[in-house]
Formats: sequence, structure tokens, C-alpha cells
Amino acid sequence: MSFDNSFIDNLKAGINIVDVIGRDVRLTKAGSNYKGLCPFHNEKTPSFMVSEQKQIFTCFGCGEKGDVIEYVKRRNNMTFMEAVEKLCEDYNIEMPRTSAPRVDYNKYYEINRLAARFFYQKLTGDKNPGYAYIRKRGITDETITKFGLGFAPNAWHELYDHLKEQGVSDEDMLKLGLINKGKEGFYDKFRNRVIFPIFNTQGKVIGFGGRAIGDANPKYLNSSESDVFLKKNNLFALNFTKGDIAKADLALIVEGYMDAISLYQNGVKNVAASLGTALTENQGRLLSRFTKNVVLSYDADAAGIAAAVRGIDVMRAAGCNVRILRINDGKDPDDYIRKNGREAFERLVREAVPATDFRLQVLQTGYDLTDDMQVLDYIRRCVPVLRSLGAVEQDIYIKRLASQFGLSETAIATEVRTDNNAASTRPRFDPARQGPRRRQPDDSERRLEYSFLILGIYNAAYLQRLQADHIEFRTPAANRIYGILRGIAAKSGYRGMELDRREISMALDPEEEAELNRMLDIIKVGPDDEAFYQECRARYTLNGYHLRRTELLNELQVAEQFGNAQEMEKIVSELTELDEAIRKVRNN
Repeated sequence: MSFDNSFIDNLKAGINIVDVIGRDVRLTKAGSNYKGLCPFHNEKTPSFMVSEQKQIFTCFGCGEKGDVIEYVKRRNNMTFMEAVEKLCEDYNIEMPRTSAPRVDYNKYYEINRLAARFFYQKLTGDKNPGYAYIRKRGITDETITKFGLGFAPNAWHELYDHLKEQGVSDEDMLKLGLINKGKEGFYDKFRNRVIFPIFNTQGKVIGFGGRAIGDANPKYLNSSESDVFLKKNNLFALNFTKGDIAKADLALIVEGYMDAISLYQNGVKNVAASLGTALTENQGRLLSRFTKNVVLSYDADAAGIAAAVRGIDVMRAAGCNVRILRINDGKDPDDYIRKNGREAFERLVREAVPATDFRLQVLQTGYDLTDDMQVLDYIRRCVPVLRSLGAVEQDIYIKRLASQFGLSETAIATEVRTDNNAASTRPRFDPARQGPRRRQPDDSERRLEYSFLILGIYNAAYLQRLQADHIEFRTPAANRIYGILRGIAAKSGYRGMELDRREISMALDPEEEAELNRMLDIIKVGPDDEAFYQECRARYTLNGYHLRRTELLNELQVAEQFGNAQEMEKIVSELTELDEAIRKVRNN
């Protein structure tokens, strides 16, 4: 099997070499790079350097150097193919399924370049509404040239005819989403729109965004996804601003093309835009190559708040520190900086609130915090947020909430560290309903959840068993897939039959489908469905028991600290009961 250059480029763009090497080598910051002891020869003084910006390693002692694939090859004594397969497995990246004929990606880049040139000439040539719109928004000719902005005329075939003259085939234009096909033939996809070319980090045109002139719908229209354009892998303007982001050690992420362009023109150059969608894990990993500090600027409406919350989770998963910028009066960054200037905007960036503050503020909406009962309900809603934090950050916010509402820190900490769904009158330990606790699932737990889902695909009857046995899916993607599978299975009354894969595929977004397909390739149910289910159920139960045991040991330490003998006795009793339950599951 061989891999094309585009797949390899996307693989390397989506993986941070510092993360990969950091698993084997203790790296310390050295200016803009990282250094450590070389894993390829014995040394006492570090001469092994890793560049996060360039995504390469170099040893000045033994001369070894290369990219992330070369490192995995050398470190594990693997072939190139084996190294690629290992990285894909470690980072949940779907590998190409077939050795299809090699795609000429350079051809597609060139076609997009021709289209971008056409749009640019239409904008900067004769008088047109696109140029009038751009100038009205305060964009200079210098910025137009910098970003390669363009205009799609209000005509049906101008781009199509131009590209045909350049020898571009109908098939290639369709693949790249430059034209559509109707009953009467081919016609331009972008018409009467300002055009924003989208570049990858190598500076190649991969797609376009079009903003309607006037009231046409949709207001924004993007290129269809293609072999060279995947929205989840790219950020608008990052090709221009990655150096500025690295220099400032801070990235400002905005929603719109015009926001990014206007900020850049006004001197705020460490900016990128998320292509009109919520941030994805791939975008997070890409951005983390240039900085670990991110400020998100989204609209204050419900959709903007949801996008900000999603962005927090994505950037934290990429190892970044996240803050949220809120602009008063519902203005967007473009409006604000044009009216108030760069200095005022940069002050807003400095005042951006930490991610956890933002999430707790969002939860306050609709509560009367002078009412004790509503305060109690609000605190309970805060608990899942607090549980997701590291120990130090969790302690900071427990103290803050306790001070804000005049509560005991111990009381809030107890809420955070125990199962609030249980009634206070029942025994502290209940083997019948002991599932995984409130922390982020690790890889083995995620694989276990997908094992349940895959069994449900092969035999829909088990989807009802999962609910009856109180199986909880804490991985967001797995939980959403579970809901989709139940909806499909319910149509046939959960009969023991295999679900329609096409119907599942149509209901999933691309990332979810790719992950499910990857797990389908890895996880094998075997001939005995019930034996497989019972094995998974036992592992699920054990996971819950072990997590609860860790919680109990922490609670015992706290009880000892406070000299609470009665509480210590209860905890020891539950630990004894829990250890017996673990023994029984292991022996079955």
C-alpha cells in the first residue's frame, strides 16, 4: 500500500511532533524550540532539538534529523509505511482504505489558483459591486492584494468559460466545487459574491468562501469539500498569520473572514478564522503547533456561546490555555476595531476571561442568585464543569464559589467528588448501577464504548439491553452515535438484525463516521454476540468500580485530615464492599 502526498501532508499537519517525541524524551523549552537528551545516542548534555514551528527534530551530536514520520521510523526501527500506520493508530486518524490511482493534487491546486486569479481580476478590474462593498467595509487595495480577494460576477458561465479556455475539464471543476450541474448543463457556483480564497499553511489555494452582495441566500457560501479542501483541517488566514501567532505566542480565533481580514489590516495580525464552523480537533492540533495560548471571539448569541464552549473543549484537548473575548453591544471584531482602534481592541484581548470563568458565567443565565434554592441548583450545574478540571484549577474555583455564596469549601468539594445522582438514604455503594465516574474517558474506555455500539450495529436488540443495564456513553461522539443508532433501530422495533450502514452514515458528521469506521475495522465481535456483550459489560463494571475506589481513597484522606471518625468508618466499609465486588467480577 502507498500513500499520496496530500494524505502524508495532512497527517503531519494534524500531529504535533513535540507531543510525539515528548512521550519518549523529557523536553524542556529552549527559546522557540525544545531540547532534550538524544534518544538515538548516549549523551549527558542535551544536543537534541525539536522545532514546533518547523515540525522537525535535529541532533547536533549524532546528526539525526527529520520530521515526525522519520522520528517514529528511527525510534521504533520501522519502515516508512509502518511508521505512518503507527501514527494513524495512535492519533485516531483514518488511513486510506484502498490503493486507488494516485491523485494529482498539484493539478487541483493549479485549477484553484486559476479560479482565484479570475476572481481577483474581476474585483480589481472594471467597476463592480464587489469592489464597492469591500471598500465600504474599509478594506484597502493593499489588503485586497494581500489576501487575494475577488469578485464572482452576476453571471452563469463566466468562470466556467474561462476555465474551459484554460483546458480545465468539467469533471475537475465539479470535483473542486467551482461549478454545479443543472438540467440545462453546467453553471458557476459563485455568482454576485465577494470571494475569499482559502489557503492551506503551505500557501496553496484549496477552496473559496463567497459573501453574497445584497440579500441573497445563503449569505455565505463555501466550496464543497474535495480532495484538497477539508474544512476541519484548515483555518482561514493561518497561512499569512502563523508567524505572527508564534511571535506573539497567542492566537485570536474569530468566526468570520471579514473579522480576520479587518483585524489583520488594523495591526492585530495574530488572528485566524474557523471557516464558519465550530473548531475541530484537527484545527486545534494544527493551531497548537504555533502557540499554546488561544483567545476565542464568538458572537454573544446562543450559537456563538455553543461554539465557544465547543472551542474550549477542543483547544484544551490540544493542550492549550483558552480565554474568551466578549464584545459589548453585539458588535463583531470588525465593527469594534474600525470604530475604536487597535489599542482598544488589544485591551479587550488582554481582558478576555479564562475559559472556566466563561463557562460558569454562562451557567448563571436565568438564575436569581439571591434565592438560596436557585443558588443550590446553580452550584449543582457547576459541578460537571468543576469535575472536568485538574486538581489545582478545581481547588481555585471551589474556593471562589464558596467565597461568592458564603458556602463551605468542603461542602462544594464533596458535591464535586461524589455522585450527586444518588439519594442520601441509599448505601454509598451500589454494585447494580456502578458505571464509569465523572472524568474524561481514556483510550481503553473509548474503545469499550465503541465495542457496545458496534455490537448494536450488528444486532439492534442490544441497543435496548444497553439502556436496561444503565450503560452510559461519556465520550461525546459515542453518545451521539448511540442516540442515532437507537433512532434507526426503533423503526424496526429493535429486532435482532443488522442496521443499515448507509442510513447510519447519512446521519453522522464526517469526523464521527471516520472514527466509527476505524473502530469497525479494529473491533471484532466474533460469532457469539452474548459472550461479547457479557465480556464488555464486565469490563464496564470493573472500570466503574476502580474509579469509585480511587474516589473513596481520596475521601478517606480528607476525612482523616478533618479527624472525622464516623465518615472514615463509612468509607472503609464501602471500600471493603467494593473490593469484594471487584473480586466477584474478576472471578466470573
